Amino acid sequence: MSTLRIWVIGAVLVSLVIAGLGWTLGISPRLDDAARADTERQNVEVVNVGYEATLQELRQLSENLPALEAELDAIRQEIPEGPDLSALLGQLNALAETAGVEISEITADPPLLFPAEIVEEFGVSGLVAVPVRVSATGDPIGLSDFLRSVQFGTRLFLVEQFTLSESGDSGAVNLQGFVFVIPPAGTALPTDEPPANELPAAPSEDGAETETEE
Repeated sequence: MSTLRIWVIGAVLVSLVIAGLGWTLGISPRLDDAARADTERQNVEVVNVGYEATLQELRQLSENLPALEAELDAIRQEIPEGPDLSALLGQLNALAETAGVEISEITADPPLLFPAEIVEEFGVSGLVAVPVRVSATGDPIGLSDFLRSVQFGTRLFLVEQFTLSESGDSGAVNLQGFVFVIPPAGTALPTDEPPANELPAAPSEDGAETETEE
């Protein structure tokens, strides 16, 4: 083998070694760095997209804040944070006066914990029910109006059962049911629950309520 060929082969081998070292020590790490940088850039972009979506939600909430506050105020009138029986008494007296009847008795029993399975599908927890009994006297038409208005007053009132009697131009109504409270977080809740036969049925799987005859 001639000296020239040996030199050429040696030069090729040296060039391959140098190229390999260049790849291992120079190009490959830089490509790895670039790949990591690209991955990090993509991760940052994903995080930024998440931040942007959150920021957009916060902007929408901020824009809708007055409407949300008004809705919360309305809900707090229907279901306050405490029993607020004095306000309930005022509401019932106002409804009775409008209907032209007279309330003869209002009693409230200790609060009870409303069963979670009935309301949990609506995202409600810690719902407290206060049993209330109301008696009123007056003309039958006025008593019917009063009974109807109680169920659709400012304070949510679930009428569980009632009796309506009449004699000539006068009559009486006795109703019992529940008003509701959602206490602030951290408040100790009652442990007793209302009897099952005094509660509405839980929603069925298809979303419809099961009705029972009395």
